[in-house]
Amino acid sequence: EAHYTFDIFVHPQHESRAELVDLLEEVASCSDKLSCRLQDSEGLKFILLKEGKDTGITFRAVPGGHEFTSLLMAVLNADGKGKNFPDEFITRRIKALQGPISLTTYLSLTCTNCPDVVQALNMMVLLNGQIRHEAVDGAINEDEVNRMKVQAVPTVFADGEQIHVGRGSIGDLLEKLEARYGSVELEAAETKEYDVLVAGGGPSGTTAAIYSARKGL
Repeated sequence: EAHYTFDIFVHPQHESRAELVDLLEEVASCSDKLSCRLQDSEGLKFILLKEGKDTGITFRAVPGGHEFTSLLMAVLNADGKGKNFPDEFITRRIKALQGPISLTTYLSLTCTNCPDVVQALNMMVLLNGQIRHEAVDGAINEDEVNRMKVQAVPTVFADGEQIHVGRGSIGDLLEKLEARYGSVELEAAETKEYDVLVAGGGPSGTTAAIYSARKGL
């Protein structure tokens, strides 16, 4: 397991400073693999560091409410844990995205669709070092939200251009990024040989798999 640091940058007088610091220090207290570093700065944000290095994941938010899961999943996924990793096909497409890509998601802590989008984009960051992602709480960044003319959440911008609004899967978001940035050619994946391959996960597929295993096929 690696060591992770919540690298906090926040103005001394920011109204959400205490709330953010208390939340992250409480999370960090749960493991000796987590710590916080606090620095005075403009605004409010924190960056997730892995072994002291920037992962590319930034929160300009106090990730409570529905986004608390996004905070935890960012750490778990960065450590190679979690059940939300995409399949091999999607993973290769993410790794092939042509960067650099800078993504920003505007969200609300009460939004039920926002965490899926935030977590999907954070996953892309962890799989492709050319991608960065900021999750921004519109409630504490109202001037920016108004300037960017954000009308609904989640809204995703790619290098300043709005590319997505509302609910979205990792596949939906990936298609839009591929259309905007293109992909580089990766080395062909290593082919695998199987004695038996069961295609499908329904009752018939399950029965075939059990039968094959019992018969030693």
